[in-house]
Amino acid sequence: MELQVREKIARQRDLVAADSGSAEAWGALGRTFQAHGLEPEADAAYGQAEELDPADFRWPYLRATALRNLRPEDALTAAGRAAGLNSGYAPVHLLAAELLEGAGNAEQAMVRYRQALETAPDSPLAELGIGRLLLRQGELEAAHERLERAAALAPRAGPVRAALARLYSRRGDTEAARRAARAARNLPDLVPADDPLLTEVWDAAVSASGYQQRALRAEAAGDFAVAEALYDQLLGLQPGDPDILYNFGNLYVRTRRFGEAAERYQGALAARPAHVAARVNLGSALLMLGRRDEAMDHLRRALEHDPADPDANRTLAGLFAYRGENEAAIRHYRTVLEHDPQDGPAHRDLAIVLAAEGEFAAAWEHVGAAERLGSPPNADFLLRLQAAMPRPG
Repeated sequence: MELQVREKIARQRDLVAADSGSAEAWGALGRTFQAHGLEPEADAAYGQAEELDPADFRWPYLRATALRNLRPEDALTAAGRAAGLNSGYAPVHLLAAELLEGAGNAEQAMVRYRQALETAPDSPLAELGIGRLLLRQGELEAAHERLERAAALAPRAGPVRAALARLYSRRGDTEAARRAARAARNLPDLVPADDPLLTEVWDAAVSASGYQQRALRAEAAGDFAVAEALYDQLLGLQPGDPDILYNFGNLYVRTRRFGEAAERYQGALAARPAHVAARVNLGSALLMLGRRDEAMDHLRRALEHDPADPDANRTLAGLFAYRGENEAAIRHYRTVLEHDPQDGPAHRDLAIVLAAEGEFAAAWEHVGAAERLGSPPNADFLLRLQAAMPRPG
């Protein structure tokens, strides 16, 4: 393991050796193990803490969190012991609900999610869980209400947007599903949770991956300054790492700091020139800075590595249309639609460029597709297109 991780584990083991009758010492060792992916060792340490202090709900709860992926049944049993000792700690009910849901026991999972809401009425995880269960039961309106509330409570949580995408798809609203799915891809894959005990665990991490997870959690919670500081620490541990630089750039884009985002993406590309996503995002950041020629160069280079990349093609098409190079714009929009024929905005934008080239019949076809997919052009364009189209008589 990384040097700083080895040293921290050694220090915590020395503290336990010096005071082996202390539940707190064993618990601290358990947190250190768990923070660095050593779940079996964490379970053993928490087990010692629980044996020494069986009245403290923290130890069975933390055992449950460590065991959730290793032995879900044992995790559920430990969560039950924790809930018996402290039924007012909402994360205990949330963990039990997620384990029950994973085991296919939707009825009991729903009970536990509702118990969590009774204790923590503003829990986005509980609302998401209830919405997810209602969606599986086909109760679309009730699921929509719950998922929208989860989105309001956690607007930067990717899993909530992903669940909304599934809901909209079930309702036949293709364009709304597409928007939600796109948002899910561009947001952290985490739902912020008020869980002080588990936060203590993650704060014990001193590994590069631990800092990465802490940065993602801070970003999901809207703590951008904390996330930025953590990425800085990460770069101190692994200077020049292209994935860290790429994620750091994404953080700056989400906070609309496009100049700093461009610097991070350039650093990622210096380390890995074939990093297509970094090159596409660099092009988009440069475009936001008004540096169109540089943006176009990077987007073209991205297509050298992946000619079908939809984001590069879409952005390039918009740039060519802005410059009046409509044939090139049409070519790139058509590449986007070859990749995804259900892309309403691409149909709409292609219709506008086709009309500018006098290809009215083709433009009208794409207007129809855009309208069916929920992305109609504006009324002014439709009136101008209608006036321009040849009609008998």
